[in-house]
Amino acid sequence: MKTPSVFRLFLRYQFHLMKPIFLLLVSTFLFVSCNRTSCENAQAATIEDYTGLDGCGLVIKLQNGEVLEPVNLNDFNLTPTDGMKVWVKYHEVSGMASICMVGPIVEIDCLAKR
Repeated sequence: MKTPSVFRLFLRYQFHLMKPIFLLLVSTFLFVSCNRTSCENAQAATIEDYTGLDGCGLVIKLQNGEVLEPVNLNDFNLTPTDGMKVWVKYHEVSGMASICMVGPIVEIDCLAKR
């Protein structure tokens, strides 16, 4: 029976030490790279404070300039503030009226900070 060389033992020892570190790095990379946004097909937008206008509060301004009046902005695990950059996915709500009237009334399906 041939005894393993010191070099082979050293390599085997190094491999067992590096394996958990390698797995941690790979899993961290996958988590960060897959987490661009938790909202699929969302649009980039900014939350703006329109409190100075009658009946307005926080609204969402899309990058194309369209302003949305959300009915459920506070339903998410996010505290919206003026100037906050977000990813938003929404759908228009029919049969509702607004005093603010700066844009369509929408229900937010997904909201995440960007």
